[in-house]
Amino acid sequence: MTKSIEDNLSDRLHQELTNSFIDKKISLLSRGLKQDVVLNTEVSNDDKVLIDGQCIGELKGLKFDIELTAKTLDTDIKSIKKAARKGIHDELSKRVLKIIEEEKVSLEEDNKIYWKKNPIARIKRGKNYLSPYIEIISDDALSESSREELDIFLKEWLSKFINEELHDLLNLTKVKIENQYLRDLFFQIYENNGVMKRSEAETIIKLIPKEERKKLWDMGIKLGRYHIYLPKMLKPKAVKLRINLWKLHNEDYSTEHIPQFGLNFIVNNKKNKKFLLLCGFENFKDFFVRVDILEKLFINILEKTKNRKFTVNSAMMNLLGCSKENFYKLMTLMDYKKDKDKDTYVFGGDRKKNTKIFKNGSISNPFNKLLSLNIK
Repeated sequence: MTKSIEDNLSDRLHQELTNSFIDKKISLLSRGLKQDVVLNTEVSNDDKVLIDGQCIGELKGLKFDIELTAKTLDTDIKSIKKAARKGIHDELSKRVLKIIEEEKVSLEEDNKIYWKKNPIARIKRGKNYLSPYIEIISDDALSESSREELDIFLKEWLSKFINEELHDLLNLTKVKIENQYLRDLFFQIYENNGVMKRSEAETIIKLIPKEERKKLWDMGIKLGRYHIYLPKMLKPKAVKLRINLWKLHNEDYSTEHIPQFGLNFIVNNKKNKKFLLLCGFENFKDFFVRVDILEKLFINILEKTKNRKFTVNSAMMNLLGCSKENFYKLMTLMDYKKDKDKDTYVFGGDRKKNTKIFKNGSISNPFNKLLSLNIK
């Protein structure tokens, strides 16, 4: 017990002596600054800001963080900040030039643009969800000219980055199309962040001549059985970027999270249906299925259908990655009617009209199959 008390006293004495030394050195430094004594300010290789050899803070990206003890007076802090900012002025300008020259910046999920693991700007809601506003994160010591140069660079970089990752989505607003119904459809897809239910645009689709529908494919648009979507916008990087930009522009979805990449089938009845559709998942009661996988499942069923009947196989279930029990439940939710045979279902459920499934023409291409279907 005595040894423990001695150790604690020793540690406490050492800490107090250290604090006293640092406070005294800071106090002397502060007095020197107030007396207009010229002191040397420098930034070390590990971004520490030193005044007359004394570490008084750290330069993180373009922001100066002062590191002083709680005992330091506010007046001392103001003097030291003033001196530090005079000393880091040139360093900040050099860093801006380096950022522009190297172009090694990245946009992260917290909506901040990073350079060397430190934020140098944040994006905020702009005129539309693909045109966010940029706010520079820097110290007051950064000159106005350097700030303007950085702002111009980041705007150009962000625009280029968004265009590269979301080209098909942005292209919907740039391409010149004469057919008014195609233009209307393009606008709707853009407004719905690249994926929407086919039923919401069925009236417009019927007004688009078949020869004009080829332009949908040329624009990277998939006209599916259940959805109209941009396949490239369902890739992980594209989903992450467009959804985060959408959330920034639509506060109602700010607390929602993108599903884990690699999942094709989700069991959850508490998920936000509208948000999950933006992420590329269709809802069937307690189930969510990726729209592109749903399309592949439909094509698979279509190819296996004979006399309006198809038999469920392992390939269909593996495509979704769900249990056999859940797959059968999904079949029912998709309005496929179970036949007398154990694993056989009737294609399309109860038919209202006696119409042919296919029209004349080649059916080797899945896209042609879908276009030739009499879907209602």
